[in-house]
Amino acid sequence: MATPTDTSARPRPKKYGYLRLGTLSLVYLLMGIHIAHWKFGSGKTLAPLELNEVMHTLELGIITAGFILMAVAVLSVLIVGRFFCSWGCHILALQDLSAWLLDKVGIHPKPVRLRTLVLVGPGAMVYMFVWPQVKRVLEGRELPILHITSDQSGWASFMTDDFARNLPGLGMTIVTFIFVGFVTIYFLGSRSFCRYACPYGALFSIADRIAPGNIVAKGDRVDCASCGICTAKCESNIRVHEELTVFGQIVDPSCLKDLDCISNCPNGSIGFGFTKPALFKSWTKPAGIKRPRYDFTIYEEVLLSLVFFAVLLSYRGLYGLFPFLLTLAMGVVFAYCTLLCLRLIWKPQVRLNNFQLKIKGKVTKAGFGFVGLVVVVGSLSVHSGIIRYHEHVGWRAVGLLEGYQEHHQRVQSSDSFDPASTIELAIKHLSITDRWGLYHARVLGEKLGELHVSSALMLAERSEPAAAIEILGQAAAEYPDSALVHHNLGGLLAMSGRTSEAITEYENALKIDQGDADTWNTLGFLLFSIERFDNAEYCFRASIDRNSELAHPHYNLARLMAMLGKSDDVRFHIERAAQLDPQTYSEALDRLNQATQGP
Repeated sequence: MATPTDTSARPRPKKYGYLRLGTLSLVYLLMGIHIAHWKFGSGKTLAPLELNEVMHTLELGIITAGFILMAVAVLSVLIVGRFFCSWGCHILALQDLSAWLLDKVGIHPKPVRLRTLVLVGPGAMVYMFVWPQVKRVLEGRELPILHITSDQSGWASFMTDDFARNLPGLGMTIVTFIFVGFVTIYFLGSRSFCRYACPYGALFSIADRIAPGNIVAKGDRVDCASCGICTAKCESNIRVHEELTVFGQIVDPSCLKDLDCISNCPNGSIGFGFTKPALFKSWTKPAGIKRPRYDFTIYEEVLLSLVFFAVLLSYRGLYGLFPFLLTLAMGVVFAYCTLLCLRLIWKPQVRLNNFQLKIKGKVTKAGFGFVGLVVVVGSLSVHSGIIRYHEHVGWRAVGLLEGYQEHHQRVQSSDSFDPASTIELAIKHLSITDRWGLYHARVLGEKLGELHVSSALMLAERSEPAAAIEILGQAAAEYPDSALVHHNLGGLLAMSGRTSEAITEYENALKIDQGDADTWNTLGFLLFSIERFDNAEYCFRASIDRNSELAHPHYNLARLMAMLGKSDDVRFHIERAAQLDPQTYSEALDRLNQATQGP
């Protein structure tokens, strides 16, 4: 029988690693070509091949390129197992690259074994794909009908000019790659994102249990020396030699089919083949299979889970920036670091990779530094949680208000909803977010401006113009870049007879947004009223240039031209106004015709 040290009898290792490297490199090359085609081509390209677009298909029925990719991936896993994860996933490529680079600089992260956080991935999968359908049933909504759409319908199925529609910005993408790659691997070990956070991996692991394609023991295994090299080389931390010995195949659905065990087997005793699906054999623990030794007690893991959920709720969607998958990884890593920090209190020895944090009951310099880092990150997380709470309450109020307004455009309702108090609630919480947040999103300032305008207009409707002007005056000072605030403040000032101040506000609005035809027209009307005819003419013509389909700038310009004695311009613009809005301006055209025809 051949032995592991008998090199003459040892088959030449298969270079699956190089082949997989080429495949994963091709994935990134194709991603680069895809982005370049969108950026430097015609501006229209294939919709992003993002698996999370499946949610749009399930919710809206829109078939997307991402949905088709997901369907193909799941189908492949159902047949040959999780080859897609290790041979086609750019995130796994990132993790393997991170682990390789860390190894090159002498950092060998120890894989962390946890009981509770293995449920994060399945929980995220249920939240993303299952819960929305359960909610739909509970609300009595009908299932969506699958269909194909274009950009004109708001969300294109295949070809789109909005390639980044479902992707984070460049900065957040870089942060995500760094965190999911290096940070997660450093603290939790190789492929830890796949193990503890990936919702797609959770779905694939279910499909893998049914797949007939698997890693199997070849022949009768007489050549296997139980050397354990296959287990040592498995980046997914599966006890390969034990499972092959007991079951004759890999039954752990965490197996990503990277074929490293096959490549490194010195006796060629492992191969890929088709056999009976593993189903739930991994749940059994027969003799010969060692039970995993977990790194924390069950009580510690309960605390770990609580910290995870706190971090997830604090960061998910924060400032409209943090994507869901990033916050899952952040929650797992921050929870682990928090518990490691607490262990410094009651454990005599605590180690983190190359750093000894506590030895013989004494905290080291590295330990104090680690505690300081955890305190800083913890403080940021508490701050983020407070901001996220105010964001949630404020935007929820905005959603209720928008839903109420949409409802009242369709039917008259007699419900007890109070829009004024809802606006006040939204302003209160979003103002706290804007004032104390570490990032000031443009959309937040714009929405606060809209809310102040809505509040002021309600006061004006209740015959409280002074209070309305006061609110918008404060809003204009607080949000000077909101053209909407300046425009509406100008309108209220004009209604109150404060024409010169109104003109100033309309001019401020146009400094921010010169494309608003209505603002140009209203400013022209005010200038006309104080006999600044040249300026008024410029404004009316600017309004028409911005939007020639508006009737009132044509009519106002016609009146001005009549005053200046330019009869040709008068007829042209009166006719155009009557054509665009016959109900309002046809009578003016009739008067003009009668005047030109004489008695």
